[in-house]
Amino acid sequence: MKNRLTILCLTIFVLAITCSKANAQFTVGVKVAGNATNYMNFSELDGGVDAGVFLRLGERFYFQPEANYSFRSTKIQDVVNEMSENVRLKQHFIDVPLLLGYNFINKDNFKFHLIVGPRFGVRMGSNIDEIQVLTDESGKTQWGGQFGLGFDFWRFTLDARYDISANKFSEISGNPEFWKQNMIVVSLGFKFIK
Repeated sequence: MKNRLTILCLTIFVLAITCSKANAQFTVGVKVAGNATNYMNFSELDGGVDAGVFLRLGERFYFQPEANYSFRSTKIQDVVNEMSENVRLKQHFIDVPLLLGYNFINKDNFKFHLIVGPRFGVRMGSNIDEIQVLTDESGKTQWGGQFGLGFDFWRFTLDARYDISANKFSEISGNPEFWKQNMIVVSLGFKFIK
């Protein structure tokens, strides 16, 4: 817990410096996204959706906090070999990424950017109790990070990110192997204030 608190404090410090130097532009928008999750590999992607709001502070180098609702659905039949039926783990999260971005191309109506930063999530619901061979090790909160690329065109923004979880998520009962819930997220946003 001390390590997480230290990382969070350092992140807030860096973001505060970034915001104080990046007061040139302020952007507010909404976004929708598709996410794909698979515990072992991404050979079979299972989908979900995200929807939320974002804020950007800065021009070429910017800070982008977000608040998103995230629904994740994962097929676990291949992971749990004893299962013959097609079982899906379904979860609902509120995610708060705190991202730093850099525009490699920074024109008025076209920007190409790299984005990276930590993500904090709170699980609002799950059907894990219905899947008897799994036990939950993650608790209600989830920590992780995101990195990716994207571009802006006029008021639209398109991002592709890889989301890495720091939490041990769940295990097969009696088996010490833990999983982490990593995702690929592709989002489309619209900026109301540009």
